[in-house]
Amino acid sequence: MPSTTTAFLFCVCQAGAEAAVAEELASSHPGLRRAFARPGLITFKDPGGQVPAEVEITAVLVRAFGAAIGPVADVEELLAALERHCPEGQAVRLHVFERDIAKPGDEPPGHAYGPLAAAAQAQIEAGWPASQPTARWPLLAGSRAEAGDWVLDVIVAADEPWWLGFHRHGPGHAPTPGGRIAVDMPPEAPSRAYRKLEEALIWSQAPLRPGDTAVEIGSSPGGASYALLRRGVEVIGIDPAKMAPVVLDYNKDLPGNHFVHLQRPMSLVQRSDLPTTLHWVLLDVNLAPQVALITARRLAAHPRPALMGVLLTLKLDDWKALRHVPRLLKSVESMGMLSVKATQLPSNRMELFVCGLTRQGLARHEQVAERDAVAKGEAVNPAGAAATPPSARRRHASR
Repeated sequence: MPSTTTAFLFCVCQAGAEAAVAEELASSHPGLRRAFARPGLITFKDPGGQVPAEVEITAVLVRAFGAAIGPVADVEELLAALERHCPEGQAVRLHVFERDIAKPGDEPPGHAYGPLAAAAQAQIEAGWPASQPTARWPLLAGSRAEAGDWVLDVIVAADEPWWLGFHRHGPGHAPTPGGRIAVDMPPEAPSRAYRKLEEALIWSQAPLRPGDTAVEIGSSPGGASYALLRRGVEVIGIDPAKMAPVVLDYNKDLPGNHFVHLQRPMSLVQRSDLPTTLHWVLLDVNLAPQVALITARRLAAHPRPALMGVLLTLKLDDWKALRHVPRLLKSVESMGMLSVKATQLPSNRMELFVCGLTRQGLARHEQVAERDAVAKGEAVNPAGAAATPPSARRRHASR
């Protein structure tokens, strides 16, 4: 019988954040002992030697995690490792991805994540036992994990062996390989804030709708505002600096959603400067998070009956600032958010993304989830969802 556990946990994170991940887990999972590390990858030994596929952790800096197997040289060794840890007949979802080689934006010129993983995946699939009814481990089509999938994680890097792990997909895991989030960046986007916000919306599943109204604090030059406009959202941008023409001219002289620029410091913007109906408050400014949250709280404060939530990018001075995260999330919760969660997105540098949803935002989120479930032919239980107490839905989580 294969061993369905290992003695080690693996965590995937931003390159350079490995020590910070170790510090996070030392607090939340004190029994773990730091083991092997490479840029963007760190492992921990469990004293009990029992890390299962269903292992759960809480760490805002961790993008992907699971039971660690270790390095393999080729497909033959990969299949031998699978035999040691995966029950025969278990369908396998393949997640092949590249670990970070540098902090986002600091990669060598021309570098792109993806080609190494694609080459490795093609090699693995070519050597995989034929997917027949008698196959030992049927290989599932596609890379997007579904609830309950047994996922084989294959982490690749140039001139290194493949590194293996596995996990059972569930609420704590990203559905995409390594927690990477594919975003099509339009060439006219004014800044990388476009990518950051698109990643944030995909990760958080924040229920934005065309016709919503959002205020963005720190909007220049307009990357995030442009992403919102393309989604049909009316945007009020607060920033003393100039905005890109592609944002200012969006739907100019045409019906539809537009951009309104309040070109002054956020401290000079009053609640009366904003529309009564406001659905979202966004923030991305180069200020200490404690200072930035003061303005966000003031503009999002009750009464805001239409407010769905807040989408906040909080800067960190250094990794030691992580110790303030619980207090910062409590501060976001005090804005009237019933659900608060945080993570470090693939495009985040020294910063975290925080999504908070109000009661109205949660209700809309549940409506979207029910609609999607119906579209997939899955059973839904709206009454049960509505009966869930707010305290059970309030989460300070990394996924």
